Amino acid sequence: CRGVGGVELTGEQVGSWVSVTRGSRGGGKRKRLASPDLAHTNRFAPLSEDVGCISSGVAVLEEAAPSNSRGISPPSKGGIKRASKPRQVVVVGDSIIKRVDRVIFRADRLNRTVCCLPGARVRHVVDRVDRLLGGAGDDPAVMVHIGTNDKVRGRWKDLKNDFRELGSKLKKRSSKVVFSEILPVPRATVERQREIREVNAWLKAWCRKEDFGFLEHWAHFALGYNLYSRDGLHLNGRGSAVLGERMVKRLEETLN
Repeated sequence: CRGVGGVELTGEQVGSWVSVTRGSRGGGKRKRLASPDLAHTNRFAPLSEDVGCISSGVAVLEEAAPSNSRGISPPSKGGIKRASKPRQVVVVGDSIIKRVDRVIFRADRLNRTVCCLPGARVRHVVDRVDRLLGGAGDDPAVMVHIGTNDKVRGRWKDLKNDFRELGSKLKKRSSKVVFSEILPVPRATVERQREIREVNAWLKAWCRKEDFGFLEHWAHFALGYNLYSRDGLHLNGRGSAVLGERMVKRLEETLN
């Protein structure tokens, strides 16, 4: 998972609460804390059972106090209304989203979170919803980009059930959920590309039925293979920027 400025949690930090504070403005030099557990060589920790971090802005999100359905905090004892907290935005996905944080955070560094789970399948996200959204406050806006690593052949029924279970869990936490379409894979076989399109078609119809948002990408990436890195699967810097911009635009539409 990544917080503002590309802060990453690896090793023992993943799945635990870690606070990151602002540097002093009093002119003192910042001290770099030595951490033998921080793996500087790996940009992302591998998916493991304890992955499930929530980070946003300069600190880990804390549980928000209950508020009414309009998101307005109750008045204080003195009769003065406290300012309502901004709605948190959480983007969850597999390694395809590993660089979109640079765009996602641009509009609002303090209230947006990107959680990247390399190698994750839909089932992995289902099992981690409570931890991923545990500190996201009341009714966060959630965008999910998952499915690249899921196999369709022989388990199509199971995959659809995993999406249904994920949707059910997300509905309990958010009224603003958007699923992001699985991207084409340049080096995949024709059969694999057909499977991805089949999943996307079902996902789009299911989102409409469940009143979830659905963000389409195929037309922008199917012919834009210059947006991918050499492995033919992950996005390069330009591709990540395109995906991030599309996500931000849809999130803004959802929030407004």
